[in-house]
Amino acid sequence: MSKQSDVELLSVRTMEEYAKRNHLSTISAIEIFHRYQVFEKIMLQHEYFHQVDFEEVMEYVEKIIKEDLRKLAVFHGTIARFDNIELSKSHNRRDFGMGFYTTILESQAKEWAYRLSLRERAKEYFVYQYSFELDASLSSKRFDGLNSEWLEFIGENRSRGGLQHKYDIVIGPVADDNTMETVQLYMSGILNASEAVERLRYNRVNNQISFHTERALKCLKFIRRERYE
Repeated sequence: MSKQSDVELLSVRTMEEYAKRNHLSTISAIEIFHRYQVFEKIMLQHEYFHQVDFEEVMEYVEKIIKEDLRKLAVFHGTIARFDNIELSKSHNRRDFGMGFYTTILESQAKEWAYRLSLRERAKEYFVYQYSFELDASLSSKRFDGLNSEWLEFIGENRSRGGLQHKYDIVIGPVADDNTMETVQLYMSGILNASEAVERLRYNRVNNQISFHTERALKCLKFIRRERYE
């Protein structure tokens, strides 16, 4: 097997495993790997990776992406044109509570905005891009998958409304069309946490980063706004 073919196989395997562990679609995982140049970095480390087991390769990939989380591009899709973010205008009963929601996937933000424009019969919609650099002094919470803690956290925020936690920033999976039925069955008491999590294992979802305090918003620097119609 040629070096190129070997690298390609390793790259595909790590991408598929990353998607599985983080409950992402294949397309989303590919976009993330391109954004952080993971494929190129695997190529550069190819000889070393031949000497270690696959789990160590995955640790390397996770480290690349998590370290870059301290400064990366995030996107917000909406039908509103604005210059300043106002937390008071957040919709209530959101996954992680009232706040300003973003994603690292521009395509996902655009899809959210498009769907919102159809629902609200708006003639235009927007995608905002920000540069996000995490401040270590802020209180943040990260959910790495669709587990019972994530489910209970969403249940609290969606059922009680407002903000049912004290975190400045929350990072984790989106309760979207693929998962919402199960989440609602859990919230209504038809499924317990264990049963709901078992059903959620088979779902693939995208991630979101939500900002809940004025201190958190200071981590965002406006880059651009794209208009669509």
